[in-house]
Amino acid sequence: MSQRQLRVAELVQREVSTALRQGWPTEAALITITVASVSPDLRQCRVGYAVSGDDAVRKKARAFLKRVRTELRSTVGGILQMKHAPDILFTEDDITGGVARVQALLDEMTRKDRTTNPPKAD
Repeated sequence: MSQRQLRVAELVQREVSTALRQGWPTEAALITITVASVSPDLRQCRVGYAVSGDDAVRKKARAFLKRVRTELRSTVGGILQMKHAPDILFTEDDITGGVARVQALLDEMTRKDRTTNPPKAD
């Protein structure tokens, strides 16, 4: 990825997050913008997001982001001052699933350690 792509991606990530917090504070409360990556021609930007909550909350957040996508594009395009504002495509990051897997592995290791080395009684 070129330096320009990295800079544009970083700006898009920051500005999308800021625009969501300022424009829709209640709807965007559980949404975290995690990453952005821009195509080589700077015409498309994939923005990753994570949602805190169950499947119903994630579905609601997905619909919300789809609904405000064009408004976010115009807001970010005005800030970037580029000839063409990148088209924003949202993709959900499942970081909660990864956290749950790590926690399950840690719990399993703790159980195995307790069975192998039981705590000493004083």
